[in-house]
Amino acid sequence: MFFKNVRNNRWITILLIVLVSFIHHACNSSEDYDNSSFLNETKSVLGNSDNSSDNSSNNTFVVTGDSGTILTSSDNGTSWTSRTSGVSKDLYAVTYENSTFVVTGYLGTILTSSDGTSWTSRTSGVNKYLWDVTYGNSTFVAVGNVGTILTSSDGTSWTPMIFGSNSLYVV
Repeated sequence: MFFKNVRNNRWITILLIVLVSFIHHACNSSEDYDNSSFLNETKSVLGNSDNSSDNSSNNTFVVTGDSGTILTSSDNGTSWTSRTSGVSKDLYAVTYENSTFVVTGYLGTILTSSDGTSWTSRTSGVNKYLWDVTYGNSTFVAVGNVGTILTSSDGTSWTPMIFGSNSLYVV
């Protein structure tokens, strides 16, 4: 008789759905999460790689992906060139500002480039997934797992901090 009443109780059903959702989120946000089943959002960014103020000349699109993949296009995406990133780790995000491309990725990976062709590995000071990076107010900001936030004025030297325990995916 107890189960018959539970089945008919809409609040118990809602509570179970919330509980299952919470457990699913908690299991999928751990550091040991296998992201091979996670759909990476590949971002692209347009940067002016000739360091001039004329955005119509030598613009370069940069896209990132799995296993250190970096592709560039200087013809509005008609053709793409594979670039050597120097890493075999997944790369999740890219931004461009102050004549610098910044790429973030797997377990603290940060790469920079002035032209989108040659890439230099930078020390992030963290061993967390870095899901996104952007630039604003004269500062690069990267975010990642377990509340990780990194800041840099030049894309080269990074200052890590932890804000809470929830993963941060977009900045």
